[in-house]
Amino acid sequence: MFKRYNAMKAVVLRGPFRFEMVELPRPVPREDEVLIRVKVVGICGSDVRYFLGENPWALHTLGRDLKETKSFILGHEVSGEIVETGKWVKSSRVSERVGVLAFKGCEECYYCKRGFQNLCEHTLHIGHDGRWGDVDYPPGGYAEYMQIWANNAYRLPDNVSYEEATQLDGLAVAIHANNRAGVSPTENVVTIGCGAIGLMVSQVARIRGASKIIALDTRDKPLEKAEALGVDHVINVKKNKNFVDEVLKLTQGIGANVVFDTVGSNETVKAGLSMLARMGRLIMLAVTPVKIELNLTDLVGGERVLTCSANHLYEDYVVGVELLASGKVKVKPFITHIMKLEEYKEAFNMLLHKEDYDVIKIVLKP
Repeated sequence: MFKRYNAMKAVVLRGPFRFEMVELPRPVPREDEVLIRVKVVGICGSDVRYFLGENPWALHTLGRDLKETKSFILGHEVSGEIVETGKWVKSSRVSERVGVLAFKGCEECYYCKRGFQNLCEHTLHIGHDGRWGDVDYPPGGYAEYMQIWANNAYRLPDNVSYEEATQLDGLAVAIHANNRAGVSPTENVVTIGCGAIGLMVSQVARIRGASKIIALDTRDKPLEKAEALGVDHVINVKKNKNFVDEVLKLTQGIGANVVFDTVGSNETVKAGLSMLARMGRLIMLAVTPVKIELNLTDLVGGERVLTCSANHLYEDYVVGVELLASGKVKVKPFITHIMKLEEYKEAFNMLLHKEDYDVIKIVLKP
């Protein structure tokens, strides 16, 4: 994958808690690729989990944890400018502003042939080690330059900034989760966790016609953002220990038709089930290797459904571009910090201590 010339700065993850900024040869795009100059890259919650020693890609896609065995460049929430094209790509794309759909399926397996590339175990995923195989450094956006398949570099509308475009990956995840849940008009929705994903999930649910949206978090700052972005009711679960009763009260005792769990802990799953209406759907967007204890009657009683939403489909990204350009989904309000790539250590420290810094989303500029 890497024919090289010149040099670039990149932040490499060597292992748990081991980041290093290094100088690497600048990659040359293959025939079907473009090289982009990274303008902005977002720090995703999965990046933090890699830093802590987990493998969120394997947990979401394969349903099991795999230990990373090599160094790689993190960063899949990427926007930038095309500076070079492979020989199969039109040179007229140079200077194009693009957002990046960060993964590609093998196109040969059972899932890819049915359009579910998000479930392909042979996925190549920018910013995730995944299935890259024999390359020096699996590529990612924590670098000055990054190669990407030309078909995965989507032209940005003029009114979408590079900073906003970093959230297209998460917006596609939010769209896919809403599709998995089948959110429909008149339904009540609860979103557990008001990070970037939770805030976008709520906005997409509103677009789909949800009648009442309730957001839960442990911090006031994200809840303020949720309210500003159109959520009907917000509850700080640290301050209100009876939050399940409050949700039931707000839904006239019925409960939520859909609960989105963007946290994925034992506590949030149990809480989600306890506030779920009959025939309700609990959608887990975050998974954890920690064992979760469930009372089966809480789940199967009343035809309740517990399932998950992994990554997104290709077409979800396209819909995300349209929603962002139209202004129906807003992401600027929760991008709380814009920092330099060289400040990556400080940025990760802030994300590990969110309450001390009022952090929601940090983006980095190489």
